[in-house]
Amino acid sequence: MPRRSSCFARRFPNPESHPVMNTYLSIVSLFAMAQMFAESEHEDHLSGDGFDEYHNWTEFLNYLNRSFSFCDIDLDEGVKQIFLFILYLIIFVLGLAGNLLVLWVNWQSRRSKSSINIYIFNMAVADLGVVITLPFWMLETMLEYTWLWGSFLCRFTHYFYFVNMFSSIFFLTALSVDRYFTLCSSSVFWRQNQIRIRKGLCIGIWVLAAIFPIPEVAHIQLLTGSEPVCMFMAPFETFDEWALAVSLLTTILGFVIPFIIILTFSLLTAHHIKTSGRPENRKHCRLIYAYILTFVLSWFPYHLTLILLTLHGSHINLHCYFVHILYFFYDLIDCLSLLHCVANPILYNLLSKDFRGKFINAVVKYIPKEKMAGGEVKEHSTSSTDHSVVISKENAPNANQSSVNIEGTKM
Repeated sequence: MPRRSSCFARRFPNPESHPVMNTYLSIVSLFAMAQMFAESEHEDHLSGDGFDEYHNWTEFLNYLNRSFSFCDIDLDEGVKQIFLFILYLIIFVLGLAGNLLVLWVNWQSRRSKSSINIYIFNMAVADLGVVITLPFWMLETMLEYTWLWGSFLCRFTHYFYFVNMFSSIFFLTALSVDRYFTLCSSSVFWRQNQIRIRKGLCIGIWVLAAIFPIPEVAHIQLLTGSEPVCMFMAPFETFDEWALAVSLLTTILGFVIPFIIILTFSLLTAHHIKTSGRPENRKHCRLIYAYILTFVLSWFPYHLTLILLTLHGSHINLHCYFVHILYFFYDLIDCLSLLHCVANPILYNLLSKDFRGKFINAVVKYIPKEKMAGGEVKEHSTSSTDHSVVISKENAPNANQSSVNIEGTKM
């Protein structure tokens, strides 16, 4: 598939949609044939009649069909490409505007006493990094996966994407955990060392996110020819093993573990909010559930398709038509996973009264006083919390004394 894949599926387009794929399948076929003939000659020395078992072309073609099935399904690639281009463009514009706004507003309020906002700032940086790569994927899709930007950018853009993708997910996970402990923990160590812990955790997240993509990016190559293509090219002998290992690494580290952590601590936070007995808590809990649902809708279809296409042929045999449909819709599913770059600024910032207050303060700074009504500027009051979800007191003596507000206002 074109980009962002940790697997066979993400590095190869639909087998019938690009000549490089056909060339690759031809090489794989020749490699498989050579292996079979080599085994045949070895058995000849042992039994004297082993070659008859391997020159059965029907059996050989059945083997290839099990690995690379082709079906005649009438699906319009042209319509898909136009839809993908429009979807990429919408995500790029909204993601760029939303995350730049979040960075600007939070930078203007960087002197705030609260430090929980560091997760929001770093998550916006990561989402912006993902958005910046979209023009490459958008043009690559429209050019039928032809890569025009050379070998260096072939690897660097994939690496840059993966680093920011993992970082965004990890910052979201850390935010869910921090939110719960800030509300409920009575630990003196936590209250006294929140700032250092948060800064250290952010540094650690960026370091881990920079390491995890290396096994995959090391095997990304630019295949030159009449139409150069940037693809995942592990050695033929161990391609299935590499594809499965990288796919599982991406799915486990990028979805399974973060989802378990986000789900657990978000539900614990929602339960804590419910027990406070305030009438507006129902709305706050719905917002927490929206965080969980957005994460699942963004990433679950993507990882499910990724694993199915990676396992197909080597570990499981899916129906030919089903595989063809998966390949066709894979690009759409892959693109829709990027909606988290648009959803995060909305859910974690624009829905927050605290963020809107800081936005007004930031805008007011650039309005001349003489143009203000009455000639006097009064800054919009904001709460002591810097995150859309929680916490009016970072250093509350105990969990019972800390009040919560899902939109960042005091209760």
